[in-house]
Amino acid sequence: MDQGMKDFAKRYQQVQRKHQRLAHGYVTRVGRNGVIEHRPRRDVRGLMVTPLVIVVAAFFGFKTLLLSQLGTESYAAHLAALAQGNLAERIGAILMAQDPLTVHASALLSVFI
Repeated sequence: MDQGMKDFAKRYQQVQRKHQRLAHGYVTRVGRNGVIEHRPRRDVRGLMVTPLVIVVAAFFGFKTLLLSQLGTESYAAHLAALAQGNLAERIGAILMAQDPLTVHASALLSVFI
């Protein structure tokens, strides 16, 4: 193929790729120069990480708040009571166990409370 055909084939593939992405949804925006542009929507699968991080951070924040409010001994007594319960309570005791992150954050939080 000559250079013109190669350039055309390359451009044709780019247009086909963009068309495939636009087929799954797009957002219409007006560019700086006033031209209306269609951009493919961002992939939402990658956005599922953010809610997971928020849930984990809230869980550790809850553990930290409980530990700082109850104190180490009382918190350990509550965990011991949970560890004697049914399966769900034992799993809760394992998840709520004191870890270095929670203990350190609780010590920092106790200064402010």
